Amino acid sequence: MDSLPFDLLRPIVKHLNDDVQSLLAVSLASRALRVEGQRILFRTVALLKNVDAHIKFLAIVTSSNLLASLVEEYRQFDLLDAKHQQEPLWGLTCRGLQAMVNLKVLCFCAMHGHPSSQILRGCSFQLEVFRWVRWESRDDAGRLLEFLSTQPSLRVLAVEWMAGPELNTLGICPGLQVLHGNQGLLNAFLPGRRITSLMWSPAFQESHSGLFKNPKYPQEFHCIRYFSYGGFLGRAPLSVVLSHLRVLEVLELIALLYIEVRLNYSLQLRLS
Repeated sequence: MDSLPFDLLRPIVKHLNDDVQSLLAVSLASRALRVEGQRILFRTVALLKNVDAHIKFLAIVTSSNLLASLVEEYRQFDLLDAKHQQEPLWGLTCRGLQAMVNLKVLCFCAMHGHPSSQILRGCSFQLEVFRWVRWESRDDAGRLLEFLSTQPSLRVLAVEWMAGPELNTLGICPGLQVLHGNQGLLNAFLPGRRITSLMWSPAFQESHSGLFKNPKYPQEFHCIRYFSYGGFLGRAPLSVVLSHLRVLEVLELIALLYIEVRLNYSLQLRLS
């Protein structure tokens, strides 16, 4: 095996992309395949909702700069709550994120609003996709904005933005193309950016939103090609949105009313 050219070995290992056990076996059994096997094995980490599994992974990457540098995508959901803000999970997560210097995709959800965005402190990675669920503190808003100001390459931002207009987002994340969140997020990050994909999930208090009354917004909506609108808590009437969507290709409506089903059908005919 060691005598084969690496150009032949790489596609063999790449074929095992979704087979974690085989990638692990290859990495342990062949020195020639170890580097490529580990590169694929650690590139995307989407472990199950299992505290022990995440602890083992984070312990590995915090003890090996090489393996930590291979991680490009990490997802952690509903593992950290108030009782877990202790060692080892809390500390390992903080140190693990700092070690993953080449991370491109981070999807994070904490139970009951824990942990706060302080977990991002000291991270040097440059993200392309950032999904952050459940933060509630006003202090978190400032820390989160401070983190976002270091992410000029970010293309996808999904967060429920609870901060007020006192936090200036001008010039932050100029390359954003996809937004997914509530009206607060749209108010903060839609103006002045070329958003082509928008998923607006209004919070309960936004059921009768006045978002589109702002005269600056129609211009930003002219670039949107994919639009997912609404949620099971309600939304503003669709009629106030359609006139601004000049290049729309895909429309997704959530919690449809009967009259909007007819409107959606007509729109699909016009788009096709």
